[in-house]
Amino acid sequence: MTPSSLIFGSLGVLMALVGLVMAASAKDDAFYIAGLVIFLAFVLFLFTLVKRHFDAAEASGDGDSSR
Repeated sequence: MTPSSLIFGSLGVLMALVGLVMAASAKDDAFYIAGLVIFLAFVLFLFTLVKRHFDAAEASGDGDSSR
């Protein structure tokens, strides 16, 4: 993993948690939905980071995709 992936991954986890806290403490429907959307967007972002990591490892021959 590159340092930038670690930094963006850490920020992604932090923002996903912010979205969950925002949804949990929402007083109206708009903030609740916005918090859930933020959470889901950053979860998808984190899955994309993981996919990109394993795609790069497979392309360089470091990964064993048979497992």
